Amino acid sequence: MRRLPLLALALFVLAGCGLLNGAQEKPSGGTVVRVGVMQVIDTAPFYLAMSRGYFRDEGLSVQITPTKSGTDSLPLLAGNHIDIGFGNWATLFQAQANGTGDYRVLADGSQGAPHVQIVATRPDSGIRTPQDLAGRVVSSNAPNDIPLLALKAILKADGVDPNSVKTPIVHHADTPAALAGKEVDAALQLEPFITISRRQIGAVPVLDLYGPGPAHDLPIAGYFALSSFTQQHPDTAAAFRRAIERGAADAQNTVAVQQILPTFVSGVTADIAKEVAIPVFPKSVSRDRLQRVADLMLTYGQLKATLDVGRLVQ
Repeated sequence: MRRLPLLALALFVLAGCGLLNGAQEKPSGGTVVRVGVMQVIDTAPFYLAMSRGYFRDEGLSVQITPTKSGTDSLPLLAGNHIDIGFGNWATLFQAQANGTGDYRVLADGSQGAPHVQIVATRPDSGIRTPQDLAGRVVSSNAPNDIPLLALKAILKADGVDPNSVKTPIVHHADTPAALAGKEVDAALQLEPFITISRRQIGAVPVLDLYGPGPAHDLPIAGYFALSSFTQQHPDTAAAFRRAIERGAADAQNTVAVQQILPTFVSGVTADIAKEVAIPVFPKSVSRDRLQRVADLMLTYGQLKATLDVGRLVQ
């Protein structure tokens, strides 16, 4: 192999160090931040912030890595492929409790509301009530995530053993096809895939995950990073949070969410966007709200000991 000239080699090493250190200063003074984010309605505030220049206003240049679940973000963070991840709180809290990493919550993403996440089934499945799910196959987007936690709580409240329900992984975007092809008996779904399934195959709801019941209005997902990143780049973390919170404030406008949705979720038309149920988009992080998730995880065996969520909030 031919040797690199010493100057070129030095520049190569310096460039590599910049990439390995995550957020980096651009020549213009703006800071690059790499974000792993899902393309679902819950991330509407992020995409509103992108489209309206809120990250740019904070001196940030965002590089997006598409993800399908919070489970995807954890190894991406560990491998230094992204700086900030998005995912459901149960996955994050389980990883923290298991010692997978030391994480910090940067911003809230979405909170449950009636009809925003449901268990749906085909009209000919014979499933009408939670009791009918016993012994059936219900898809989940990720192992032990928030929707699955809510399902367990509801099943137990209705006298059904949660362990009697099989929950294979089918990512949100694939649930309409999985239902249509009878790969599963029912599916844990969020918008806009609830509306797509209803339009395509006449899918019907079996239960409302965040309606009245044990998981009423449960926090769903948000943005997080490794503590090492927030310690090394506190200004970047704070700037990211401010931009997301501006996006969340704009997402209080239903029309704004309907208009942005087709721009980042494949297969969503303007007509579909007008039909979807929209979650709550909190404009700030609440330790008490997030602690409720960890406490419910402890109740239903997803945590073995109490987790103090307040310690993770940046």
